[in-house]
Amino acid sequence: MTLSTTTIDRIVANVLSQLSSPDEPVHEVSPSPQDTKQPPQHQLSNNVITAEQIESIPAGQTVFVPTKAIITPAAVDVVRERKLTIERTSHSPASQQSKATNQAATPNDLSIAIVRHTENVQQAIAELGDVNKELVSCPDDAAKFAISELCRTGAGAVLIFAEQTHRAACLTNRNSKAKAVVANDSGEVKKIRKQLRANVWCIDPTNRSYFELKNLLKVICSK
Repeated sequence: MTLSTTTIDRIVANVLSQLSSPDEPVHEVSPSPQDTKQPPQHQLSNNVITAEQIESIPAGQTVFVPTKAIITPAAVDVVRERKLTIERTSHSPASQQSKATNQAATPNDLSIAIVRHTENVQQAIAELGDVNKELVSCPDDAAKFAISELCRTGAGAVLIFAEQTHRAACLTNRNSKAKAVVANDSGEVKKIRKQLRANVWCIDPTNRSYFELKNLLKVICSK
């Protein structure tokens, strides 16, 4: 008696599945709004991947499987025929997407008002990624911007780059949601954090090097 490839595949899968966890359904991971151009991803948590489990997945898509998953010969044929991409990973794409979403959301929690603009400020800010920033003409406008961001958009923190840092902090603190402080160095930032939850940091960038600003922002933005 001659057995077909599909029959052999099923027998192998049944034997291997007894040595591993039971089969689970395929989960489709929808792309985030930013990734709508990318094809959907599919997650298989099985330790044995058979042809039956992937034959319904549309051609050209990505299938995530456990790192040590066994792919049967018939499943390999399906992968080739449908031009599927198999990705072995110890983390589910859903958790990776969630992590990526959280990381992408972090810069959006930060807003920046710039009164005193320098090349070093521009370079240091650039390393923060895509953040909401606005050039303003005076510390009074910077304070208005900070209050608006805290109240309207729910920003987690606002940076104000200005020479008149104390004026900017004082005007911002007129709003009950603002806790504005002047930050001169990383050591001072750490002391402030022990005493209150500041959400507006006023920095005078005058004569400050790129590395000074970079280190200061790193401490302020760390959680």
